[in-house]
Amino acid sequence: MRPLMLSFALLFAAPVVIAPAVAAPAPAATAPAVLPAQVVQKIDALFAPWTRSDAPGCPISVTRDGQAVFERGYGMADLEQGVAIRPDTVFNIASLSKQFTTASISLLEQDGKLSWDDDVRRYIPELPDYGTPITLRHLANHTSGLRDWLGLLELAGWNWVDEATESQVLSAIVRQKQLNFPTGSRYLYSNSGYILLAIIVDRVSGQSLGDFSRARIFEPLGMLHTRFYDDRTMIMPNRAIGHLLREDGSLGIWRPTYEIVGDGAVLTSVQDMQRWERNFLTPTLGREPQAFVDGLLRNGVLNDGKQIDYALALTHGQYRGLPTVSHSGGIPGYATNMLRFPSQKVSVTVLCNQGNSPATALTQAVADVVLEGRFSSGSATKAPERPAPYQPDPKQAKATIAVKLAEHVGRYYSDELDVTYALSADTAANALVTQIGHLPPVRFVATRADHFEGASEDNDGVTLDFKRDAGGKVTGFTLETGRLKGLGFQRLQE
Repeated sequence: MRPLMLSFALLFAAPVVIAPAVAAPAPAATAPAVLPAQVVQKIDALFAPWTRSDAPGCPISVTRDGQAVFERGYGMADLEQGVAIRPDTVFNIASLSKQFTTASISLLEQDGKLSWDDDVRRYIPELPDYGTPITLRHLANHTSGLRDWLGLLELAGWNWVDEATESQVLSAIVRQKQLNFPTGSRYLYSNSGYILLAIIVDRVSGQSLGDFSRARIFEPLGMLHTRFYDDRTMIMPNRAIGHLLREDGSLGIWRPTYEIVGDGAVLTSVQDMQRWERNFLTPTLGREPQAFVDGLLRNGVLNDGKQIDYALALTHGQYRGLPTVSHSGGIPGYATNMLRFPSQKVSVTVLCNQGNSPATALTQAVADVVLEGRFSSGSATKAPERPAPYQPDPKQAKATIAVKLAEHVGRYYSDELDVTYALSADTAANALVTQIGHLPPVRFVATRADHFEGASEDNDGVTLDFKRDAGGKVTGFTLETGRLKGLGFQRLQE
């Protein structure tokens, strides 16, 4: 789950308290490493930038044949309390959580309570009828066309430290009169589908997704340190605090205040994830365990019959010539990745408690070491470095044109977002400026006639395409971002 626009968490983070200057903690292993010593040394070297007592870090787990062969923690789980990361430290795994939502739906299907091919409106009738049924499988495969709820709320002024409720998110989804594209015609990642799946689990089973998954997945597999973060006042032992890198290069603490689950928000450890990985090799969950696992791994299919790489919250791919199954997760305070090599029965999981950490590159770099000599193509991943503060690339500067900004100045309303944008002119920067709620102002520059683009990191990738009437007067604009297409704004009469 990553911000699409207006990612203002950096500006609201509390300052971090740096631990006293002491020697960096030695990597702590709670189980004997059975990898060769030279392989362990190479992995330790990869994580050297994270082996510090004054910075967040990551734990790593490597399994082979469903058994842990290496687990170790690097860096700090809590800088304020001086607690080091261990393999049993609990992290928010962000979108890596999605597979537990699809697993819950699959268990309900085996119970005969629903079907992946059911129309979502059977369970959520308040969702608009878009002309073609949206099935639960469309939601899970990201082929529904539903706009991403994170982008919708951000465009309406929400940021990652604001409270958000399930009803608020559902209302935002239900307000959408259009889809990004016709259902089933393409793939576009959208967290909205997983919010709806979580609601369906609740309405069908009579239990929240958190309660259902704990009773039907986590406890049966022995994942006793795993649960959905559906109560922001909950106490979770051994939890790693999330951190983010602020614009001045200092660290800030990030604590989520929302209780939205389904698309993310599982709290777990690399040790518990070992038990989940084992279930794919020796299935035990469900009335038909093998069918349960096979279903989670089944690729999505578009209307034209084309198969996509995404399955039910797992992505099929290749790394250096070897087939893989993977998924990643990212929110302001955490970055996560799981990379599985089914043919070799090897899996690598890395969880980090600093947003934008290179978790995916770290899992790949570990795989390079663990599976050295087994790859058929490609080069090893370059040893990742700790993330650095954002710096705009001067080579990527937008080619702007001079326009009559006054023609575009005014107030514009979107009924799908239920928000008004007041656009003003910054003549010195040749840009349009708007401020949403209490969030910092953002600027848009013209790159061609009536086409404006976001001019900073916070709104990079956001475009405004203005419309005119027959007399040439600007009447509104269409806003688009990567996961939101065709959002219309109408100009208000002054």
